[in-house]
Amino acid sequence: MSTPAPKHAEDLGRNAMTALNEAALLREVLVREIRALGALYCVGRRRPISELTPEQQTRVREVYRDTGWASDYSVDLLGIYTSKDLAEKACIERGPNHFLTKLPIDSCLTDAIVFGEWAHQFPGSDATELYENMTSETIALRVTQMRAIEDELRNLREQIEAVNAAKNPQT
Repeated sequence: MSTPAPKHAEDLGRNAMTALNEAALLREVLVREIRALGALYCVGRRRPISELTPEQQTRVREVYRDTGWASDYSVDLLGIYTSKDLAEKACIERGPNHFLTKLPIDSCLTDAIVFGEWAHQFPGSDATELYENMTSETIALRVTQMRAIEDELRNLREQIEAVNAAKNPQT
C-alpha cells in the first residue's frame, strides 16, 4: 500500500507549474512588445581608422565614397538598444569607431546596399557627415513614405500639365 504524497509536495508541484505558465506568458508579452517597436539598434565597433596614417585614412574614405564598400575586418557587435538615443549615447561614450545600425525585428533588410534610415551610423566620428550623406541605388522606405512620394509626383505632374496647357492654349 502506497502512502499519499505529502501536501507540501503537491503545493510545490502546483507552484512550479504556475511559475512556468506565468514565465511563458510573460515571455509572449515581451516578444509582442519588442515586435511592436518595429526595430532595435545594434551597437558595434570597427577597428578605428585613426590607427592608419592620414594618407591611408584619406584613401580608405575615398574608396568608401567611390564604391560604397568597406571591409568588415575587426567588426564586433556589442549590444542591442531599444532606442536610437540610447544607442547613440553608447557609441559616443565608447569612441568614434563605434557604430549603430537600425535593424528590423523578425525580418531582414534587402541584400542591396542600404543608406538612409537603416545605414550604419558613426555618431562619434569626425567623418559622420561623409557617411550620412552618401547615396545608393537602393534606399529602404516604408510603404507609407513611398505612397506619399507617389502622390506628390502625381500632383506635380498635374500642375506641370496645367502650366503647359495655360502656356499653349488650343486655338
